[in-house]
Formats: sequence, structure tokens, C-alpha cells
Amino acid sequence: MTTSDIAALVRERLAEAIPSPSPRKEIIRELPEPARFNLVHIITGMRRCGKTFYLFQLMQSLLAKGVDRQHMFYFDFSDERLKPLDRGIMQTVVEEYWRQVPDARECGCYLFLDEVQEIDEWQGFCQRIAEQETVTLVITGSSSKVSSSEIASSFRGRSHVHEMWPLSFAEYCAFNGIPLPETGQTSFSPKETTRYESAFSDYLQWGGFPGIQQRPFGDRIELLQGYVRDVVARDVAERSGREDISLTMQLALFAIRNTACELSSNDLAKRLTDLGYKAYWNKVSQLLELLQQAYLIHYLPEYTTMLKPNTTARPKVYAEDHGLAYAVSRANQQDHGKRLETLVYLELRRRFSGRRTDAISSLTVPDGSNAKVDFLTGDALGLDPYELIQVSYDMSADRTREREIGSLVAGMRFTRLQEGLILTLREEDAVHSDAGEVRITPAWKWCLLPYEAEM
Repeated sequence: MTTSDIAALVRERLAEAIPSPSPRKEIIRELPEPARFNLVHIITGMRRCGKTFYLFQLMQSLLAKGVDRQHMFYFDFSDERLKPLDRGIMQTVVEEYWRQVPDARECGCYLFLDEVQEIDEWQGFCQRIAEQETVTLVITGSSSKVSSSEIASSFRGRSHVHEMWPLSFAEYCAFNGIPLPETGQTSFSPKETTRYESAFSDYLQWGGFPGIQQRPFGDRIELLQGYVRDVVARDVAERSGREDISLTMQLALFAIRNTACELSSNDLAKRLTDLGYKAYWNKVSQLLELLQQAYLIHYLPEYTTMLKPNTTARPKVYAEDHGLAYAVSRANQQDHGKRLETLVYLELRRRFSGRRTDAISSLTVPDGSNAKVDFLTGDALGLDPYELIQVSYDMSADRTREREIGSLVAGMRFTRLQEGLILTLREEDAVHSDAGEVRITPAWKWCLLPYEAEM
């Protein structure tokens, strides 16, 4: 691009009105004023989860605090008009902004740079400008190039990574105009209950990606399936090679369709080999790792107190969004219980964002019974109290009820916790056992009640 073309794009961005998105929960607790040596704030997450509009939310908040609009600069590096991308494009764009608004460089400014993974050597530019200029720098990225492991090796402690997820149930309600509970509210009228139950059923089916909300049902499925294809073709293929796209898509579909299930790379490699793919164990493991770095899938480790984890344990895999599981699964593969468990896992990840990475695990009780508890949360070093959580879509069958309560009670005995929680679709109850009390709570209520306290 010519210098005049860049200048026109910068002028266009400065003249644009800042959108006013539906507010999301703040993932950056405090945005510092412009200064040299500020940490670079990096917002990561899967494509289409809402990172760009969160930047607009930050800008609107700064406007409300009296920050000059000209001292905030947003630029999207995925703009097709920039192609082909020059290695120095980030420097060129920011210098042109300072050329048009000289006070922004002299007095300090807020830079919001979107989709930086499109640029080679973006890490070096961001680190240098944060150290040498009076700025507050917030960037976003979607691919495995902007994964936590890549950032750790590039920034050496000079950045702060914030994970963005699809809409929580509370954010889903706000997005769709459904009033949230009052602060401190713990009980609900029959009218409120049915309203939230209806909304939760829709949320459980379609998930929390902002771009599909209020769209026709057919469009939602097509969009969600397109999100999966985009991650495979644009985020994973750029690291693994385009020759692996077909194999990677099969891995992605298998993992998402089997969300909340144990996943063995070895068994999966054998299955794909039988189907004619060149799916060696190391290749399958590598591609699954790239899918995880691109935030399409997530692994849940087993709880252990050993320094060396049990390498023979099969971790559970979870999709980035329960709506994805609905969209890519065939009619005979739909599993409401697995989607509900995925929903709970994602809510836990939001609540424990910024904590130690092992603060969420699954538990197999080592007492000979091999009773399984879906989630053990907490962190002794981080002073987070431990909690046992079981997920069961429907406990109306006696055998199911006995199994779920029995597994949770076994987990309570092992951990010496005096309380356990079972999340269901709608059932609410309390069961007393010799190990303590088992609370049975609708998942929608669990998702909503902590919301006000955390905002």
C-alpha cells in the first residue's frame, strides 16, 4: 500500500463512531493510564467470541471517563485493503496515527490493535513500543500464534494475557434483553423461573457466540459450522500445513461431537487410520494441541497431588462452546447431558480465569470404587476453597440419582469436604448423607446468582 492509502485508512478509523456493544464482564480488571513500560494487555480467544467488541467496550468506558477520542486509536489488521501485508505495517500505521494526532504521542494514548497475528514479528513491535512510548497497548489475536505458550516465550513477563470466551448465560440474558436478577436475589417467582428456564434451554442448544444471536435457526447452524472451518483452515493450517486440513477437520469434528468425553490420541489415530487417513499418533497429538491453542477444544486434567502427572490417564475434552457441539453433531449424536456438562465447564473457566491453570480438574476417587466426579475446583496455594461439582441433566430415574449422589458422596469422603453440588436442568433439592450435604441446583440458577457479585 502507498503512504497515502495508509493515511486514508487511519483517518477513516479516527472518524468512525465507536460502537456501543452489549456489555460483557470485564476481563481486564484495571486499564492503566498511558506510560512507558506498561504491560501489553493481550486478549486471546477463539474467532468470533467477542474480542473486537470488547475493545469497543473499553473505548466507551474511557470516553465516559473523559478521555479524548483522538487519544484512542483502534485499527484492524485483518482489513483486506492492507494486503499484501508488509512486515513493517504496524509501525507505519501507528506512526501515521501520531502524524495525524501529534498530541497523542506527546501526551500519551491508548492503542487498540486488532487481529495482530496477521503480521509477522508483531511481538517485537508491541514489546518495543510499550517500552519506548507513552502508551497503553491492548491487542487481540485469534490463532495459535497468540496462544499463552507463544506469548510466554516472546514477551518474557512483559504482558498480561486475558482469555475471552463466548457469552456466559448472564451475558446471554443481557444480550437478548432478559432482565438479570437483582443484587442479592436468591429466590425467584414462578414467572421469573419459567422465563429463565426457557432462556437457558435456548442457550444450552445454541451457545454463546454473539454473532449467531437473534439469527434464523438455519443461519445459526451454518455460522457455527463455519466458525469451526475457519479455525481449521486459518488458524491450524497455517502452523501444520494445508495438506493436513482434511485430517484436522475430522479431528475437530470428532472432539467437538464427543465433548465432555475422555479422548485418547492413540485410539483416535487408529480409528482414522482405519478410515484411510495417514494418522500417526504423533501427528494426531500435534494437531489436537494446535486445535487447543486455537481455543476450539480444551482438555481437563485429572486431579492429582503428584508432581509428575499420570500419563496413562485419559483427559476429558470439551468444545469451546456447547452450541458448536449441537451444530456439528448429527441428530442421533445429540447429547443434552454432555452439552450441559460442557456449559458448566466453560462457566468454571470464566470464573477461574486468571487463576492457576490446575484450579479445575476432574476427580476419580481412589478408593477402589473408581467413582467419578465431573469437577473438582479450587486451589490451596491460591486460597480458593475446594468444591465438588457433579452435572446431571435429568435425575428422575432412580438408578441415575443413586449413581450421581453416590459418586459425589464418595468424592466428599475422599476430599473431606462437607458439601457437594449437583447441577441439573431444573431439579432443586437437598440430600443429607454421612459425608455431608448434597445440594441439587438448577444450572441456570447457579449461572446467574454469582453474576452480580462478580461484575
